[in-house]
Amino acid sequence: MRVFLAVMREGSTLAASRHLGLNQTTVARRIDVLEHIFDETLFDRSTRGAEPTERATTLLPYAESLEQAALAFEAEALKGRASAPIRITAFEDETFGNIGAVVAEFVEENPGISFEFVFSERHLDMMKAEADVALRMAPAISDGRLVARKVGQTQWTYYASGAYAAKHALPVEYCDDMEDHTVHLLNHVKSKRHNLVRCATSNDILIALQTGQGIGPLPVTVGDANPNLVRCFDPPDHANLPIWLITSPAALKRPDVRRFTTFAAPRLVRNLKNSNRVSDQ
Repeated sequence: MRVFLAVMREGSTLAASRHLGLNQTTVARRIDVLEHIFDETLFDRSTRGAEPTERATTLLPYAESLEQAALAFEAEALKGRASAPIRITAFEDETFGNIGAVVAEFVEENPGISFEFVFSERHLDMMKAEADVALRMAPAISDGRLVARKVGQTQWTYYASGAYAAKHALPVEYCDDMEDHTVHLLNHVKSKRHNLVRCATSNDILIALQTGQGIGPLPVTVGDANPNLVRCFDPPDHANLPIWLITSPAALKRPDVRRFTTFAAPRLVRNLKNSNRVSDQ
């Protein structure tokens, strides 16, 4: 059932294998076994992924009920057992689907589980157990050992403060090639005799922009919500960065981590969709 649900949610056996921390061949074989037992075709598989059939869609809510029952059984069996806090690393709360509210909701339903938020300017090493759960923005997860699920995406564009825009001309176009775009911005800065400001985090960028220090990139959910900032231009095509919910295979062996990631993923997907919808409006 875990494999079936993963393929339904991730859209392919490859993505499901990464989410489960299993070999893709193992995932495909278990789907084959399930189809053989039911004597049904559950997925139409192609190079584009695994498209669920009508029969698979009908079976989905029953599989989800089994999942919830298994998690409830596990929670009851482990009730009262002390465990280490779940260590989460993430950047800004709103950018990442309001993870703080998701944790609060989970703790209300699971009062015996505690959390620790780990803030760092670098990506913590999940395989070395520097954190149990991470939310990251990246085009892809390069370490194939990690268990990752895409929970949404965020659009980016460039902003400046209203005061800065009133004094200086802003760039009004975006170059498709990021390296060309960087050169374009640097040339714009040099031509206007502006200074460069180096920032370690996106929160530093936000502060620099709010105080009129120059031009910089922000997620639209952050930039558009700030009344002191103006867009240089609308988010360009393909200016989206996926957001990933990540754990390590070792962390996923912990029942509380498994329970939390199962709980958090759909809520983060919903929150990110809602925040992007509000930003579009």
